[in-house]
Amino acid sequence: MKNIRIALKLLVFALLITPVSSLWAGETGNLVMKYVEKGIAILEDETLKGDDKKEERKERLWGELTPIFNFDEMSQRALGQQWQKLTPEEREEFTGLFTGILKNTYLGETGSYTAKKVVLIREKEKGKYSAVHTNFVLNTGKEAAVDFRMKSNDGNWKIYDVIIEGVSLVNNYRSQFSSILVKSSYTELVKMLKEKVAEG
Repeated sequence: MKNIRIALKLLVFALLITPVSSLWAGETGNLVMKYVEKGIAILEDETLKGDDKKEERKERLWGELTPIFNFDEMSQRALGQQWQKLTPEEREEFTGLFTGILKNTYLGETGSYTAKKVVLIREKEKGKYSAVHTNFVLNTGKEAAVDFRMKSNDGNWKIYDVIIEGVSLVNNYRSQFSSILVKSSYTELVKMLKEKVAEG
């Protein structure tokens, strides 16, 4: 799970750093920047700073940022072919567990992220899919490309994958889950996920 943890930390970093003006952006680009600004507002809130406010800060961030993510779509893509074999109840359970893991890893160290800026490069929209390409600059001067893959459901755009320096968050999870399912049953995978969520 190490690579996934690194990718998720980069993802939350990408969402929470200071954005460059996005006046020229289209619908999906503006939407991504809107949530960037929501995250920034919480991190800059003096009443939420400090280690003693860590859990409250995490919950506030989670509440503000999750509406832009399609966790059902992410869960289906991450689980791959196994998803088709699940009952509706099993799909709901898996999505809840997968979302819980994202939350635990995603917001694990929200107080430690600093950067200079994030630049919205371009958007590519085709039908109900869109890719928002960004570039963010660390205080060290290093840059990283972060692409947000989005899908529209009746005009409601949500993120279903994030590509960080060419590495897909969803594909990374699918690789991990596939490796487990080759050696173990789906029941064992669910057990492992429950243990991970319980660990927090």
